[in-house]
Amino acid sequence: MQKSILLMPISEFRIIRSLRRKRISFRFAPDGILEILAPQDVSESYLRQAVINNLPKLEKLKKRTPVRTYPDFSDGSKFMLLGIPYPLRITARLRTFDQAFLIPAGNAEKMKHSLITLYRELAGTIIRDRIGKWENICGVSPRKIRISSASFRWGSCTSDKTVSFSWKLIQCPPGTVDYVIVHELSHLKELNHSPNFWRLVKEAMPDFKTRQELLKQFAKTLPVW
Repeated sequence: MQKSILLMPISEFRIIRSLRRKRISFRFAPDGILEILAPQDVSESYLRQAVINNLPKLEKLKKRTPVRTYPDFSDGSKFMLLGIPYPLRITARLRTFDQAFLIPAGNAEKMKHSLITLYRELAGTIIRDRIGKWENICGVSPRKIRISSASFRWGSCTSDKTVSFSWKLIQCPPGTVDYVIVHELSHLKELNHSPNFWRLVKEAMPDFKTRQELLKQFAKTLPVW
C-alpha cells in the first residue's frame, strides 16, 4: 500500500481565507501543520476534498518543506539581527542590546517574552529609521507605522495608509528589510499585486527580485517563534 499523508488525520490542517485570493493553494507551516490558503467563499467540505484529491502532491510538498528549529534560550546561544548572529546573555534585570541580546533570567517562556519585547523595540527603531530613506525614493509616506507579531507576513498595508511590519523581519539582512519596506510603500499607491504595482517596486529598487529570493532563502534558516 502506498504511503501518504492520509495516514495523519485529515482534520490536521488550518484554513487561511482571504478576500483577495482567487485560487486554493497549500503549504506546510513551520510546526508541520498543512495550511490551506483559500478564497473567502469556499466551503470547508470542498477544501477537505481538495486535500484528499491532492495527497500525492502534498506528500511531495511536505518532503520539500525544510525542518525548522526552535529558539534556544540558554546563555550564549545565537540570535539574528540584520543577518548577523549575536549571543544571548542572561542578566539580573537588564533588557537591552549591546552587541548581544541582554535579557533577564527566568524560565523559557519568560525569556522568550523578554527577547521578543527587545526585538520589537529594536524593530521600531530600525524600520522607522530605514523607512525614511525609501519614502523619498518611492515618493509616498505612510500615515502610520506599526510593528506586529505576524507569523507569515513580513509586512502589510491597509487602505487607510497604515503599514505594518513583523518584528521578525529585523532578523534578516538589511537589503531584504529594505525590499519589504519598498514593497509596502508601493502598496500605498497600488493596493494590489498588479503589473503596475511591480513596476513601482522595480522603479524604486531595480534588483528587488534578487532581494526577494534572498529573503525567501534566509527565512528558511530562522527559528520558529
